[in-house]
Amino acid sequence: MAAPLRYALTALCWGLMLFIYLPLLPAAELLLSPAISVAHWRQLFNDPQLPQAIISTLVSTLIGVGGALLLALLAITTLWPSPRWQRLASRLPWLLALPHVAFATCALLLFAEGGELYRLFPMLTAVQDRYGIGLGLVLAVKESGFLLWVCWALLGERLLAEQVVVFKSLGYGRGQSLIYVILPALMPSLSVALLATTAWTLSVVDVAMIIGPGNPPTLSVLAWQWLNAGDTDEQAKGALACLLLLAMLFMLAALAVGLWRTCRRRHPHPDGNRQPRFPQLPGRAIGLMLPLSGVLCTAFLAWLAHASLPAMHTINNSLWLALLSSLIGSAVCLLWLEWGPSRHQRWLDLPLLLPALPLAAGQYQLALYGWFDGLLTTVLWGHLLWVVPWMLFVLRPAWRQIDPRQVLLAKTLGWRRGRIFLQLKCPLIIRPLLSALAIGFSVSIAQYLPTQWLGGGRVPTLTTEAVALSSGGATATLAAQALWQLLLPMFFFLLTALLARQVSHFRRGLR
Repeated sequence: MAAPLRYALTALCWGLMLFIYLPLLPAAELLLSPAISVAHWRQLFNDPQLPQAIISTLVSTLIGVGGALLLALLAITTLWPSPRWQRLASRLPWLLALPHVAFATCALLLFAEGGELYRLFPMLTAVQDRYGIGLGLVLAVKESGFLLWVCWALLGERLLAEQVVVFKSLGYGRGQSLIYVILPALMPSLSVALLATTAWTLSVVDVAMIIGPGNPPTLSVLAWQWLNAGDTDEQAKGALACLLLLAMLFMLAALAVGLWRTCRRRHPHPDGNRQPRFPQLPGRAIGLMLPLSGVLCTAFLAWLAHASLPAMHTINNSLWLALLSSLIGSAVCLLWLEWGPSRHQRWLDLPLLLPALPLAAGQYQLALYGWFDGLLTTVLWGHLLWVVPWMLFVLRPAWRQIDPRQVLLAKTLGWRRGRIFLQLKCPLIIRPLLSALAIGFSVSIAQYLPTQWLGGGRVPTLTTEAVALSSGGATATLAAQALWQLLLPMFFFLLTALLARQVSHFRRGLR
């Protein structure tokens, strides 16, 4: 490839990435400018809602992240490696394609006061949940599917499976294999996924608005309310609340790292005490119920929807935003992997590791300065800040696994860089690319904060309408919104799976 074209493509990659990640700068300014004022801090800490909001946020986060990790580890300990583990991995897309808002809506319509459970059993009474326990349980079930998906990619190494077989042959049980062999191998890579899960759980707004607690809400919902207020003092309190969310994230991360290092220092090696017995029932039940929860959620929402349909423009907005953001995101990711820097840039992971609220607020500030808020293209730009990092998260490992000897062989045949990219590298990662498209589609469907702020209420989607209807309204309409929000990514996951299977069928001779 000619040098001017290569430089132009490199500049294009950097320009696209900087355009997508530009809201990081106003987000930093939004957080830091009120922090220098003692009066703003005093107003924040004098607010009577703050202590309860912090407690409910910490409780829901610990239950959500800890419960998700526990469910994932129980399934791995019991099922891996076995045919049941492969069946669970093949069914995980049923849970991954299920948006958080749809899952939370299903839980609301089933377990809330006046829900279907209490209609069937009138003798039961709903419990007042002031601490976000229900929110944590919903997030634990949903996030366990994501952690299992990450672990499935990490557990594919043959060496780790051989080490577990040798360890078990010495008389140690499945639980000891998890502690001494599997976790030490998984944790360096799994820690990034756990940090991203913790950041998202701390700052989740849409699911917290649906499930509760209501008054006072979690700290993220409280910050969202303050940032939406017209008073500048209230907006400063919202920015400082976002700083508190960041501080809580760092505190929980430091606590987890310290706890892990302490456990490894005290018990670095097995002490010779064999414990071959490990309960099989919990892990098998988790392996059965997690994928089934997606199917049951779909059936429950379809039953409550009573054949009612959301507004057609709402479906169209969600569908086109998800399609365009996943396609644009895939193009940006492929260009960045080929013509961007060879070393991984850590700042690209910031949207996954930081609370979403200040980032969405930074996007909103830029949209207001440029007078382009309320447009579909602006909402599309807002979605890319989360779609691109998640797609890079999927594509980067597959890109690194491309054999450099094949590239060298193509160069000896006289192929230029553009031809190697289009005819060699892209076909080699077609299956991961299809998976990344499905993940990007699902991430875009689930976006609430950038859609609500950048759209200004003029770009309604299935997610924004479901959150708005959750505070009160017709059950059938709410169920229909959540059902279609669930069906769109599920159909897209199914389509990409069929395409991946077709690609594998035509490439069987290359195995």
